[in-house]
Amino acid sequence: MPNYSYQIDGCAYKIYPTETHFGLFELADGSVTDIFQQYPFGGEWGKTMTDNVNLREEMPLPVLLDIVYLSIVEEKFYCLSLPFNSQELNKIFNQFESVVNDEERMHLIVGMAPYGGIALWLGCMFKQILLGWIYSQEILLAMDDFLPQNPNITLSDYCQDYINNDSRVKENLEKNGLPPRNLFDKYMQQFTYRYLSLFEHWNEDKEEWTKYDDEELMPEFDYVEEALFDGTHDKLHDGGLMNYHLAGKPKKLAVNWHIKKSEYTAYFWFEDEEIRELFDRFYGAHPDTKTDFMIRIDSDKKKFELALFRYGLKEPQVISESAYQLIVFKNKFEYFRSENYNQPRGAWVW
Repeated sequence: MPNYSYQIDGCAYKIYPTETHFGLFELADGSVTDIFQQYPFGGEWGKTMTDNVNLREEMPLPVLLDIVYLSIVEEKFYCLSLPFNSQELNKIFNQFESVVNDEERMHLIVGMAPYGGIALWLGCMFKQILLGWIYSQEILLAMDDFLPQNPNITLSDYCQDYINNDSRVKENLEKNGLPPRNLFDKYMQQFTYRYLSLFEHWNEDKEEWTKYDDEELMPEFDYVEEALFDGTHDKLHDGGLMNYHLAGKPKKLAVNWHIKKSEYTAYFWFEDEEIRELFDRFYGAHPDTKTDFMIRIDSDKKKFELALFRYGLKEPQVISESAYQLIVFKNKFEYFRSENYNQPRGAWVW
């Protein structure tokens, strides 16, 4: 098996922080490397927190993950020993090497969630995929093993000390308590869909879309970029997102098109709970149903609509405007923003 230039990182969701007791990867040559420790892991689900200072330029593929981590909001430890399919992993790494530029490395990321959920991603700047979503087992771990320099502290005191010093975590726990047990299952669930960009005219009187009738001014689609709640993203502009593929629920979406020399980009931010509920209702028990994620655009009237459509429906199911925020730029100047838009300045750079 060849060596690859990659680094190993850990992450957790910002309001559900975790800390590793250890996170070790056994490599194909028998050596061992670890997840660079953070106190604690947090931030954006699926994103690396920092460059790994113990990075080696090239490493063999991992053959085993051995991890014990603390879910701080639960005050519980979890462990997992996970072997890898070397041939399958080698195939995936080979595919990724073609999209990694010379100035970056691949990232193998371990996401640690409440209730023992562990996600594995392989990614780079332009694309990140989900390798697996696995459940670890709850274990008991003595505090003198976990924190030998302060063996007399209780697990509860240790966790509460962190919670009380992180206002986001504390406020969320006080308001909402522990997350639902299936929350991260919902985040990690994947569906079969493709993006379908439609440039049409919006008839306000009839409240309906009609075909574009001016070929000379017909907008031309350029690309779609996505970041999803399952921690994956795709910015390759290779047309893959316009084909049916497995993907999580949308978190951020960028759509680029042009009309003659004018360039437009629309940025959508999706509301967590609303988009989860909408996808659950639409797909039901059949996430493999092939679906068109329709993006309807009338640039002149500044009308934008998102909808889901599958075979058997009479009409697309329109996604409520309350489920997302939108800002549109024309030639790099703001052209339109939705009434509910409240993203910070520069949020569209992602």
